[in-house]
Amino acid sequence: MKKLLLSFVLCLVFFASAFGQAQEDLYKKIDYLQVDQTQLARFLKVANKDLVSGFTSLLDNENIKGWYLYKVKYPGGKKSTYNFVSVTTTSSINELGNHFSDSSTPGFVPSTITKVGAEQLSKLATLVKSEIWMIENSVYADTGSAPSRYMSMDYMKVAQGKNPDYLMLEDEIARPIHQERIEQNRMAGWEVYSLILPSGINYGYDFATGNHFKELEHFEFGFNEEIIRQTMGENSNVAELFETIYNTRDLVKVELWELVNHVQ
Repeated sequence: MKKLLLSFVLCLVFFASAFGQAQEDLYKKIDYLQVDQTQLARFLKVANKDLVSGFTSLLDNENIKGWYLYKVKYPGGKKSTYNFVSVTTTSSINELGNHFSDSSTPGFVPSTITKVGAEQLSKLATLVKSEIWMIENSVYADTGSAPSRYMSMDYMKVAQGKNPDYLMLEDEIARPIHQERIEQNRMAGWEVYSLILPSGINYGYDFATGNHFKELEHFEFGFNEEIIRQTMGENSNVAELFETIYNTRDLVKVELWELVNHVQ
């Protein structure tokens, strides 16, 4: 395994110049929203007007990097307790407190939004939960700034005391494989997140990966034996690789989100 990891370090050096790098110390505030099916059209109309306007004003602050609204595609229906996800990206965790602290509005509504817009959103959407994540690692196609249409969120529970091992596997094993997927135009980007808030052994997960795709069919060509051998070589011990991964973390759940609107 040590030789295997060393080979991936060399791969990282080789690939580093070919792919875009995310800015260090980026944080994501993820707000999970539930909107009644009968109010979807109304919610989207208000979101596309007032949330877009409010977050556009927030981008005047250089610490706020972008905002993205996703529709949760899978799981759908009553299986999920939320059907929209609002994601705010910032380089300063303090900004998340400064701009989302108004006690009279839901926690996903920024302070820059109009009073009328905030009141309408309060009636249309229920905030199920909020999380703050830190981006630990990332790679994406250097083809412009437009976000991809689809994103899968893979939630992980890492074994106690295995956080450094898990991040090393993502850095030295997963990243080169995802770089190969990007090079084959089967992926638009990949990120690794660590959960900052909330936390605790009973929360259910503490790490996640965000996988970005231009087309839904690209999701089918995932982290499989074919792409592993293309990246690592035909004689790679795939069984040993997966055993190492499974001993480090459990995959809790996978969700697929579709981009509705964004500001960046």
